[in-house]
Amino acid sequence: MVFPLDQPLLPIVHAIILCDHIYKDDESGKCVLAGTFNRVRLPEFPGEYPRFASLYLNLSDFSGFHTVSFRFKRLSDDFVIEESPEFHLEHEDRREHHECIFELPPMEFDGPGRYTWEVIFDGEEIIGTADVEAILLTCEEMNEDPREGMSEEPYEGMN
Repeated sequence: MVFPLDQPLLPIVHAIILCDHIYKDDESGKCVLAGTFNRVRLPEFPGEYPRFASLYLNLSDFSGFHTVSFRFKRLSDDFVIEESPEFHLEHEDRREHHECIFELPPMEFDGPGRYTWEVIFDGEEIIGTADVEAILLTCEEMNEDPREGMSEEPYEGMN
């Protein structure tokens, strides 16, 4: 693959994942992603995702000092709902993966449909997206008993 000399190289994006919670295990150094999602169900619109979300980003093939920022958009008309400040990245070894964890502001949805978080590298290049679809809860889903379908009998392996 040949790149023009005046065009900067962009990192390779290995993962962009929306999660309810991410933490880095101190002992193993592994990132633990909990509650991954690409769809939210809301009882009404406009509505807000009821918890803070996080974004996991895994990049490689870049080095030096760079920035990354995020833009939350409604896809039906490319309307920008939220923009983040730039976050600084420093990476030394192009071959090593660089894992990043970002806490996102509350996601506000003005109606059902598809939305996206654009990942912007060095203030210019969109290197990837994390899409999320907002869906209206049905009456049945709003009135469901969360215990429905659960057995009252103890699990056979329990004492």
